[in-house]
Amino acid sequence: MVFSDERKVFYADNPMDAEPILQWLRGNGIDAQLIDEDDLGGLDPALAFAHGTGVVVPLDDADRAEALIAEYGDAKVQDTEELRDDPQ
Repeated sequence: MVFSDERKVFYADNPMDAEPILQWLRGNGIDAQLIDEDDLGGLDPALAFAHGTGVVVPLDDADRAEALIAEYGDAKVQDTEELRDDPQ
């Protein structure tokens, strides 16, 4: 992926919020990448939380990525027997 062809579609306060979006987009065939996740090579993990993390995708996939992010945000956990503490 070349940065000149990329477009940021999601900006999270920290990498732990950005990572699920990144994996959702990649799982749906979009070549997404994280930017601004610097923590000085692990020396200052709080730094990554101080300035946030961006998810970028190729410009050609930007509209589809925005739709997938909206779909991800609308997702609900379904109540299934496997999730119940006391299956009936």
